[in-house]
Amino acid sequence: MMLAVAEQRSFSFAHAPWWRVSRNDPRARALADRHYSRQSVGAAGFMPPGRLLVLLTPCARAVWGVVENLDPAGGLHWRCSIFRNEGAGLSSDLIRDATTRTYAWWTMHYGALPAVPLRTEIDVDRTARGRSRRSRPGECFLRAGWSVVGCTSGADKGRTSLLVLQAPENT
Repeated sequence: MMLAVAEQRSFSFAHAPWWRVSRNDPRARALADRHYSRQSVGAAGFMPPGRLLVLLTPCARAVWGVVENLDPAGGLHWRCSIFRNEGAGLSSDLIRDATTRTYAWWTMHYGALPAVPLRTEIDVDRTARGRSRRSRPGECFLRAGWSVVGCTSGADKGRTSLLVLQAPENT
């Protein structure tokens, strides 16, 4: 579903515009299908259930998706479940702008931010070939002001560990 041009403009930044799109947007889905974490390539919806915001750049070369839902243990979490940039601009700038826009939209749409911080996870092993040896895992998020808050331990379940990053506080 495309939003009215006026609403799309209201979510633009001078140097990194974003359009709000639905979880089923075919352009956003195409980017999600190429993301390393995609579990069901080609499935119509690429975001998990819950309250969400999906942003797409006008050139359709970057997607950002945030969801608020319950984790498997029943705890509330708010996370960036996808960021993929295929040449829409500098990733750290896009992340910084999308984070700011997420805070603004969430407050406007839901009345308040969730009671938990905005976080994301980076699979260090699966993202290794996409970055230089000098670049840290999650480098673009770190340059956008996000910080490392921990690492999950999935090795005992046959999964790799994930680096957990947290967005800067809304200011």
